[in-house]
Amino acid sequence: MFDLMGDDSFLERRYLKALAEGDTSALEGLHALYGERIFRYAYRMLGNRTDAEDATSETFLRVLRRAHELKADGAFRTWLFRIARNLCIDKMRQHKLLELPPEAHYTGTEEKSALRVTVQQALKDLPQEYQDPLRLCDLEDLSAKEAAQVLDISVPALKSRLYRGRRALRDKLGSTLDRRP
Repeated sequence: MFDLMGDDSFLERRYLKALAEGDTSALEGLHALYGERIFRYAYRMLGNRTDAEDATSETFLRVLRRAHELKADGAFRTWLFRIARNLCIDKMRQHKLLELPPEAHYTGTEEKSALRVTVQQALKDLPQEYQDPLRLCDLEDLSAKEAAQVLDISVPALKSRLYRGRRALRDKLGSTLDRRP
């Protein structure tokens, strides 16, 4: 399953080995491989660029702190997303983040941007147990097995939440999009 990363898998193993041996510059290589994906994931969870940047930085700082424990066994990416997810959950607990106040209305003219805002808001309105599988599988392209590992649930439970989450999102978007001018 992890071989889908192609050359990234080889680079990941090389960087992890170097980092475990004390070469802290290897962290830059890991950040080059995963930094953008972790940032996107954190941004989608938090809806705030500054908080997403903080969560991304903290994720890689935790990797550095635990460098001596790292193994190039194919589970690094899952572990990395789990760290990011937990940091985002902690940030959300610290303060409630709102993308737009309820009375604000999107006034942009670009249809794609309006749709993106609508989808993000609809996703945020879903229960957390549906949001996480949708973000990991549909937005970050993790496999069901990887997403289940990140969320620490079984693959059947993940697939059930993914199915229910997609259905709930489709229902929510259907009613939301029907009301749009």
